[in-house]
This record gives sequence, C-alpha cells and structure tokens, in this order.
Amino acid sequence: MRKSRYIIGIDLGTTNSTLSYIDTNESGNGIKGFEIPQLVAAGEIKRLPSLPSYLYLPSDYELPEGSAALPWDKEMTSVVGEFARVQGARVPSNLITSAKSWLCYNRVDRQGPILPWGKETSAKRVSPVEASARYLMHMRDAWDFVIAGRDEEGFFERQQVIIAIPASFDETARELTAEAARLAGIEEFTMLEEPQAAFYAWLSGHEKNWSELIGMGRLILIFDVGGGTTDFTLIYASEKNGRPSLNRVAVGDHLMLGGDNMDLTLARLAEKKLLGPSGRFDFTQWLSAAYQCRMAKEDLLTQTEKGAVQITVLGRGKGIVGGLSELN
Repeated sequence: MRKSRYIIGIDLGTTNSTLSYIDTNESGNGIKGFEIPQLVAAGEIKRLPSLPSYLYLPSDYELPEGSAALPWDKEMTSVVGEFARVQGARVPSNLITSAKSWLCYNRVDRQGPILPWGKETSAKRVSPVEASARYLMHMRDAWDFVIAGRDEEGFFERQQVIIAIPASFDETARELTAEAARLAGIEEFTMLEEPQAAFYAWLSGHEKNWSELIGMGRLILIFDVGGGTTDFTLIYASEKNGRPSLNRVAVGDHLMLGGDNMDLTLARLAEKKLLGPSGRFDFTQWLSAAYQCRMAKEDLLTQTEKGAVQITVLGRGKGIVGGLSELN
C-alpha cells in the first residue's frame, strides 16, 4: 500500500455505508468517523454519520429542478443516501436497495441494467455494480469537498483505501465490488473481509491482554449479521515459535439473511393486519410497506422512547387510502 496522509476505511453496507479514517499527521493516529454530507430533503443537505445505501432514480419532472444538486455536482439528477430512502418510501418503484446482495446473486446479469427490480419498462435502470459505484462515488466526492478542498495531498485517490467485503463473497462478487470501486474512480485499494476487520478492531481495543483473554489452542467464532447477509469466520489461536499466532481456518457459506429479512417479516405482519389473513398487497404496495417497515424498525431501535410507528399503504382503484396500521 502506498504511503499517504490519510488511511481511509469504507464499509460498503447493504443498507448503510460508512467511512472512517486516520490522519497520520496527527499524534496518536486516532480513528475518526467521517460525517457524510447528503440530501435529507429536496435541496436540503446535512452531514450524517452514515450514508444509507439507497439510490433513487426520479421520474421526469418528479422533483423540482436543481433539488438533487450537491455542492460538488450541481447537475446531479439521481439521489443517494437519506433523501433517497425517504423519497423511495413514497415512490418505491423508483428506488434501488440492497445492491450489495445483488452482487452475489448469480441468477441475474449483475452488470446489466436490472434495477429497480420489477420496473422493466423504465429507461432509468442501472446495474448492481453501477449502484454500488454510485455510493462509493458519493463518499469519494464528499471526502474531497469536506477534507481535501484544494489540497492535492488530501485528495481521495491519493490515500490508502480499504474496502470491507463479506468473507463469504465468491470470486465473482469480489471482482464486481472491485469493478464498482474502479468505476467510482478508486484505482488503488485493498479489500478486507468484514469479520476479520471486526476481529482486528477487537484486538486493537485489547492490545495489551488479548492473548490472555483468548488463550491458546482456542477457536474464535466471529459472526457478522448485516443488512442483507450473515457472515461467519472461524479463527484458531495457537502458539508458533513461542509467540501467539492467529489463523483463519474456515468461512461460512453465503447466507442471504439479515436486517432485510426482518423488514419483510414486519411488512407481512402489516399486510395481514390491513388486509386480513388472505389479503395480499400488489407489487407497489408491497415495496412501500417493506420500505416503511425498515424505517419504522430503525426509528424504534434508535429512539427507544417511541412506542409505535404508523405504516400507511395507499389503496388502488376507488380506495385512495388502503388503511393505517400501527406497529408496536
């Protein structure tokens, strides 16, 4: 890896992406989280600790002209991040989510314009690779705008960059992630498996006594339950030449199980409550319910004082409002 002022780590998540960094010019080299500027409403920008991994492709004339503009790109027409998530709950057929899960789904053309899924007639469709590249590109441009400014030494492409990926990604999914990074203008980077990254973080936090806590001849199981996938890694702690040695001995199969599944379960409960045991949402209603349930879940888990969140699904035909369901 090249020497650089900053070392940047990116968690390209299924539902949320984050960026942290170390400034090597500062004493202590403490890890800092990067608050990512993004649209939170039409024409309104805030810095948030994470970038929701959502891409919204608005229909023609849907948003006011210039409302998707960013400080570094006034001509932007698509939306990434928090506003994409909010607007996507209103018009789910224009929203792309879980691009990371699509990267490892070998029954589709992952380099073809297949997303948003189910909207075959739309000209505004992108591939899972391009959607992933859009998230990385947003973080790259945000970094250059906030951190680098006019200082060439701070430009994103001049830094050491580490991108975390699931341990269970096969070679194709890894290469597609690398392709997404290159599309985003990130030419030099290292990919690190997420469970290993989590273990390294634990080791760093227990630098002085980790070997005592683990003990030799032990197996350490690391599991990472994310937005769309669950990852397992097994590490064996032994002694080699009188020194502790850590070796990865196994990786679990790729499990499409994570926070997305909880959202779908909640949407199914809302469907039964609104329409009865035999009722079914149509495709657009289902997408809307699932995205609203995701937002409700996150609200309830982060704002513990809330006791309920309302889920509204619009009806079809003569019924303008399909009903109102309250999840506790």
